[in-house]
Amino acid sequence: MTREEETRELTARQILDQAWFAIRLAWRADRTSVIYVVITQLLASAGIAGIVLLLRGSLGALASMFSGGAGASNSTALFALAGLVVVGTAGGIMRILSTARQRILVLRADRLVVELVLEAAGRAELIDFEDAVFHDRLQRAVFASRSQPSMVITMLVTIMQALLTLLTVTATFVVMAWWLVPLALLSGLPVLRAAGRERNAGYGLHRDLSESRRVREYFERLLTGRDEAKEIRSLGLGGTLSARWNSEYEMEIEATTDLYRRHTKNKVVARLAADALIGLVIVVVWWTVRTGALDLATALAALTGLWLRSTRTQMVGAMLSNLAGAIIYLRDLREFAREDQPVPTVRPLPDAGGTGFDTLVADQISFTYPGAAAPALSGVSMRLRAGEIVALVGTNGSGKTTLAKILAGLYRPDLGQVIRDDTPVTDLNSLRSDSAVVFQDFVRYKLPALDNITFGRPETPADLEQVRRAASAAGVVDFMAKLPEGYATMLSKEFGRGVDLSLGQWQRLALARAFYRDSPFVILDEPTASLDPQAEADLFARIRELFAGRTVLLISHRFSSVRNTDRIYVLDQGRVIEQGTHEALMDENGSYARLFRVQAAGYQLDGAKANPVVHV
Repeated sequence: MTREEETRELTARQILDQAWFAIRLAWRADRTSVIYVVITQLLASAGIAGIVLLLRGSLGALASMFSGGAGASNSTALFALAGLVVVGTAGGIMRILSTARQRILVLRADRLVVELVLEAAGRAELIDFEDAVFHDRLQRAVFASRSQPSMVITMLVTIMQALLTLLTVTATFVVMAWWLVPLALLSGLPVLRAAGRERNAGYGLHRDLSESRRVREYFERLLTGRDEAKEIRSLGLGGTLSARWNSEYEMEIEATTDLYRRHTKNKVVARLAADALIGLVIVVVWWTVRTGALDLATALAALTGLWLRSTRTQMVGAMLSNLAGAIIYLRDLREFAREDQPVPTVRPLPDAGGTGFDTLVADQISFTYPGAAAPALSGVSMRLRAGEIVALVGTNGSGKTTLAKILAGLYRPDLGQVIRDDTPVTDLNSLRSDSAVVFQDFVRYKLPALDNITFGRPETPADLEQVRRAASAAGVVDFMAKLPEGYATMLSKEFGRGVDLSLGQWQRLALARAFYRDSPFVILDEPTASLDPQAEADLFARIRELFAGRTVLLISHRFSSVRNTDRIYVLDQGRVIEQGTHEALMDENGSYARLFRVQAAGYQLDGAKANPVVHV
């Protein structure tokens, strides 16, 4: 969608709809503060109307006094001036009280909208994170959540106060000189029109720059991240990345400069037109005084009211423009965090020792990532039985991890189906609840060690006895005992009293998390890639004991690790090309046998020297 097409969608009705959404957000965040602010603004606006009327009385009394009027004029002028001071003081107090409450309201609203974005991101399916369009939507929603709601609420309050002032001042115009009202109203139209055009163009630019901003934020993470720091300095990438960050930023600066250059001229012309209309009102008032149709005190009060109205109109024009722009951004937040989106229900995890299923079948599964030219899987079929250890092997990019994610309920296949105990699976959450997955690129949570294990069952209170059993099975008990605060130790030096772990220790923690989850179906994606050879051998020697009663899907490049599994599936370019036991596949002398011999040759001694393992 082009910027022009997007801009044409921004109708007044849509803007009002988003404004109502912002008001509902504020009400939901802190209704007490909303009521408080509205009342104080009403009182402050009424005070301004009182000031105009008191000013008229003061000017009339002063004029009578200077023309030799009775002493009563002196008293009238004194009381009117005193009234002006009292009303002005009360209005100032109302503004102070309102401002304090606004700040509380803004803070609560900020928390609410960020919570909405985080919840929506948590509801998104894993496949969404493979789509660049989703990331653009997420980026715009995050942008809206960080600044726009508080801006909208603040501006709504300010605009409300200004509009109330306009209404009360207009009411005094009706009392003093009703025929000035049409001219005063016309004076604000040019400014509002020019501001609306600039607002629409600015929102179109914002949408166009979504991906550029994401690229820039990625460069910022690379340049400031602790984990990336060592490689960036080793390669001397700092200057290169900074230059690319600058290039992306320059693109936004140039586009923004061009936008405001085009619209500044229109706004200047609009301001001149508005001021010309105000000048016309002043001429008309002067003429009415000269002809005696209007007394001087009323004329001066009317002009004061006109000045107040003019400044408030210009304020409303600018604020409405900014408000409309911010409200338009709220549409991104609202679309991303739609309230009508179903919240997925989380099934309770099965009790320890359960089997979960008798059979789990992938039946003619095909799957293509968004934007990919070729499918990752094409007509893949496989069967897992309860208690089996089944292996997936193949070269990089053959589709092993993608198939594992489908069996774990993380992706929905494009074609084919997953069948559980002869019943096609429609609820992916049922697969997720019964699965424990250790990914090759597992997350290293920079949190206490206890959290890194108990996140395996986040919906239940931590079971310390089960934590110790999981730690023992994963082989982390010894180094946990050496941590300064044991399981409470923060696992990152980015935080106070934190420590760093080696990659192998992190992998053991990921395994401990899977043991703690204790699910009937376990997926191990290269579970020993960061372990030393002895630790790897120990794990695979005990794998049947450690996962007794569980169904295990093992993904590995190391064929020596899979030879004792119950069945092996060989994938190549998204298709199953061979399956069977190690012995059967070796007898077939196909791809598996060839790859196994290539790896085995890497272990053969060449004199006194052993070659390294060859990964395929």
